[in-house]
Amino acid sequence: MSIQCDWPDVLRKINGECWISCKFHDKPSLYGKIKIESITNNGIPRASASEGFEVKYLKTLTLGLRHSETGYTCIFVAPFKIFSEIHKKSVVCLDVTPGELGVSVSAENKLHLWDSNLGITRRNLESHIGDVYKCRFFPSGIVFVTGGADMQLKIWSAETGQCPVTLRGHTAAVMDICIVDRGRNIVSVSKDGLAKLWDCGQSSCLRDLVDTSVTINCCCLTSLGKEYNLGEPEEPSSEREIGTSGKVLLYGCEDGIVGGVALRSHNSIFHFSLKSAVNCITVLVYDKFIVGCQNGQIFLFSLHQHSEPLMAWFESNSPLLSVLSYKGEGFFCGRADGSCVYYPFSDSDDAKYVRVQLTGPDYDPVYDIACDGKFIFTACRDSVIRKYELAKVTDALQTDI
Repeated sequence: MSIQCDWPDVLRKINGECWISCKFHDKPSLYGKIKIESITNNGIPRASASEGFEVKYLKTLTLGLRHSETGYTCIFVAPFKIFSEIHKKSVVCLDVTPGELGVSVSAENKLHLWDSNLGITRRNLESHIGDVYKCRFFPSGIVFVTGGADMQLKIWSAETGQCPVTLRGHTAAVMDICIVDRGRNIVSVSKDGLAKLWDCGQSSCLRDLVDTSVTINCCCLTSLGKEYNLGEPEEPSSEREIGTSGKVLLYGCEDGIVGGVALRSHNSIFHFSLKSAVNCITVLVYDKFIVGCQNGQIFLFSLHQHSEPLMAWFESNSPLLSVLSYKGEGFFCGRADGSCVYYPFSDSDDAKYVRVQLTGPDYDPVYDIACDGKFIFTACRDSVIRKYELAKVTDALQTDI
């Protein structure tokens, strides 16, 4: 479903109207309207909908809608706060910490450190030579790393704004970064087809984990238990490899290849191909992972059985640009059409027809999604960082609609 992006504003008064649409894959869109018929003495609006849509409830920042014919239900959640002063151009990537710190980069290569509670910029940092594609906080929350078109990774102190470490070795743009354990080591993937394991303390590359001929777009790490045999390295591992035991790097490539490699043994765990470029990948739970593709498809795979997906979604042709797992209970997906949707997992058959959509962008792509444990933050082409209450999402799914 899609809804008019300013619906929280127009549905505040009597006769306020906004449009709503429902689109199923390879079928014509269905359009309707929501209208405020009255407002109770308690200030609660009463709304109606046309063309087979039902308004199940309308609350502050949330709207529950159901399409009668199909049974499809969507809960729309509006932003809790909007940060429009941090950047002036497209926000390419972001990350946040539970300590109310945020870091983000814009299309004009502006790297900003900001207060995620107030949306106030704390530091403007001199960044890379060229575009920055990824920024990630270390678990400490006071150190972060960036990577981009200049083929370098830079490690920054959020406290001082200084960049004491620069990692060089890639021969093309850095596309994604993973933090290993507490951050003594990190992994980066690049357009040069390499996945590198780095020693941050000595600013050196420990080894190439993956060497392929195509762009690696994305990566993530998962930790497996001792019951998984990931093999032993042919040569003794460096003493500088810290926290790599039991870790598997998952990666996705421009040619549709999805692979997994053990950090400690360097053994390839699996390798298979999809029909579209893999833009994003994340771990749902330790042995299951989500893959988002350029053609709009989403897949859930298992490390045990990767020849066929456990689940697949093809609800839109719009490319997946970002994906964020939430507690193994579901995942958020940001797309090129501006939608940011939460897909819940449940034993109930009804859950297959329920989505939660974070609203606000007016068809501007959502490039990145981050969570600090209480709030969801999105990076959008319209230069705005939006902050959503996570409780609104979880509470909405508990509501009987």
